[in-house]
Amino acid sequence: MIPSILIDHYRSNSRMKDASTPRTWMLILFILLGGTPLFAQPQNIQPQNDIVIVGQVVDSEDLPIPGASVVLYEGESKQTIIRGTTSGQDGSFSLRGNEGDRYLVISFVSMQSFERSVTLENGDTLDLESITLTERQTELDEVVVRGERSYMTMDYNSRTFHVGDDVISMGGSALEVLDNVPSVSTDFEGNVSLRGSQGVQILINGRPSNLVRSGTDALSSVPANLIREVEVITNPSARYAAEGTGGIINIILVEGAELGFNGTIRANTGHPQDHGLGVNLNYQRGSINWFANIDGEYESRPRSRRIYQSFHADTTYAYLEEGDFDNQSREGSALLGADIYLPKSQILTFSGRIDQERGDSDNDVRYTDYDPTDPQVYREIDENWDLIQQIQRQDTEIEKERDYEVRAQYERQFDGRDHILQADLNYEFGWENEDALLNEEILLGSATPRDQRSFSEEFYQDLRFDVDYEQPIGEHARLEAGLRSTVDWIENDYTVEEFRNGNWQAPDEPIGLADNFNYMENVNALYATYSGDLGSITYQTGLRAENTRIETRLDQTGQQSDQNYLNLFPSLFLSYAFNEQNTVQGSYSRRISRPWSRMLLPFTEITDSRNRNMGNPDLKPEFGHSFELGYLRYWEGGSILNNLYYRHRTDVIERVSETDGVGITTRQPINLATEDAWGIEFTLDQRLFESLNFSGSFNIYQYEREGAYQGEDYSSNSSSFYTRGRLRWQFLPGWNAQSFAYYRGARQTTQGRDGSSFFMGAGISKRLMDRRLTISMNIWDLFNSRASEDEVIEPNSYTLRDNSWSNRTVRFNIRYNLGG
Repeated sequence: MIPSILIDHYRSNSRMKDASTPRTWMLILFILLGGTPLFAQPQNIQPQNDIVIVGQVVDSEDLPIPGASVVLYEGESKQTIIRGTTSGQDGSFSLRGNEGDRYLVISFVSMQSFERSVTLENGDTLDLESITLTERQTELDEVVVRGERSYMTMDYNSRTFHVGDDVISMGGSALEVLDNVPSVSTDFEGNVSLRGSQGVQILINGRPSNLVRSGTDALSSVPANLIREVEVITNPSARYAAEGTGGIINIILVEGAELGFNGTIRANTGHPQDHGLGVNLNYQRGSINWFANIDGEYESRPRSRRIYQSFHADTTYAYLEEGDFDNQSREGSALLGADIYLPKSQILTFSGRIDQERGDSDNDVRYTDYDPTDPQVYREIDENWDLIQQIQRQDTEIEKERDYEVRAQYERQFDGRDHILQADLNYEFGWENEDALLNEEILLGSATPRDQRSFSEEFYQDLRFDVDYEQPIGEHARLEAGLRSTVDWIENDYTVEEFRNGNWQAPDEPIGLADNFNYMENVNALYATYSGDLGSITYQTGLRAENTRIETRLDQTGQQSDQNYLNLFPSLFLSYAFNEQNTVQGSYSRRISRPWSRMLLPFTEITDSRNRNMGNPDLKPEFGHSFELGYLRYWEGGSILNNLYYRHRTDVIERVSETDGVGITTRQPINLATEDAWGIEFTLDQRLFESLNFSGSFNIYQYEREGAYQGEDYSSNSSSFYTRGRLRWQFLPGWNAQSFAYYRGARQTTQGRDGSSFFMGAGISKRLMDRRLTISMNIWDLFNSRASEDEVIEPNSYTLRDNSWSNRTVRFNIRYNLGG
């Protein structure tokens, strides 16, 4: 049955098809792919008692290793298991045993195991403190094969993807890194989706960042070489801000905090033009560690768009829009800071950052108008139609942006590594100016050309304060609590003018193109979680309270809104380990997705005179309930995670298109629907041979939406799937080759259909000079196949949009490690 699903979705790519998938197929897939020995039990499990072994598993860089296997045997023969568990997200574990001479084994894929004889007596607590697992090494005839940390590690509520050596993404951006992470996908406009949902919260090092203040497309400015790991949390606990009904993606940047001097110099060049140069430095002397990061980038990304539209109201009308876009961007950023190590395990960190960017766009759009022969809505152009007119529209834009950030962080570690107090104060502010000049030329027909220009100036401020506290409760439990307060201010002044009678003046059409928009959002939150284990059962329960206040105002029209609401967000996680290899997990959380500021801007973009976008200051937040049931299995050389999930959302935000009587289509976000979505996801990480590793995922989902707008029913239901695979091959000492493929099936939308998407990439790297120097080459979109197609079908109109990314991208990269 699986191939038939793929065939159906492949066929649906040509034109509109109902991509429905019977729910029974989902169950069959879950049984087939999840049919590993779930109920395999360890032999001779002994009753638990009061003898406890605790510790934390870390790697050679002192980073925690989640999911490490911890097993207590009756003797060194390792024939009889007393008790087993796995390490948590912070690498810590707690294991109960019984009295006597025992043998402890701690292991993790591709790392040397830790083995030790222990003698346990009733009432004892054995604290092993920090256990370091090192990379496996095998030496054969002077050829050293180094085992590397698994690309993916999984915990009961998250998956972490280690992308520091990802060849395919080197020289690229954070968006390209995310495109190579299972469960995550990005679209033509830089939007990030998790399991098909765009209600995702993006964090940088566990904290919000201005990089995603106005949408996730700004992640294209984060160099891939600065990213160490990507943590995907599909069902976050109450500790995290409740923002994001789709889950959380936490981008963890590289660190370099070693004694002495160390750092990295990196450079890349590519085609189309994509050039970057950066340096990351650390210098520690005594109790102060200084750090700095400087980056510069230049890129030019061509893309194209084709829009066909026909409609029939009072008259029948059709046109074809063809656009070519050349966007160039220059960006430079500098970060400087210091970690100050104080007595009693205290760390105080100060940092400041400045970022400056300029973008230049030269866009050419041609409109060809047709007169269809019959009064109806057509799905395609007929070569016999009469040409009415042709208009060439040139758009020249200059965008300048400058951002500043100052930050102070404090951490105090009390007695015991799990007893911690953290505080974070962050202030960001900046400006963004965008000027556009639009000129028209009549190539055919007698229309009057329209020359327009627009000015947009925005000033923003973000202030955030966090406090988090963690304390162990006894030997097997932990309490976490904290608070957060954030305030965002935005002022946006927008003006459009039209050149008439030798002067620039306001246009005649009443589309509200000049005003000053003021926005303020204040969110105050308190949370507490309690977690622990009862032998093989691990649990966590939590509650978060958030009060939100959002005010918007238009100065000239006087239009304003004021939203003030208090919400509770509970979370619950349960995990049961049958043995050290098999675990079942269940979780629940409530989440919220507030519309980001750009979606609230009530201004109409005029770059495209026929297709316009505008915001909606009256948008309300989405709310969602998320349930998951998963099965995690480890074995020698691999692991698999199977998840069955269900999500219920209210006030779902959708962009709705409306076409007026003169052929202008306007897209606006509204709170449209209530949604029920469910699906199955499989994530696999497997060492095929000693030097060849495979990881991949397959997600099939279905959703049903109910909603109406202006008296029209927009209810819909659809199913789709996406899959990706990744191969990593270390075929010679120091050589590393990688390849990946991604496919997303077509799906129904509120007003039509989104087409399928497919692309591939590959890369190769070589390490030299005792692994200090890395050179690599990668190819993104190997077959020039990445594009998007969507249809909008209304009673009196039809729209087909085709968007194409830039051509195949080839990059050359170099990275050199300094110092330690």
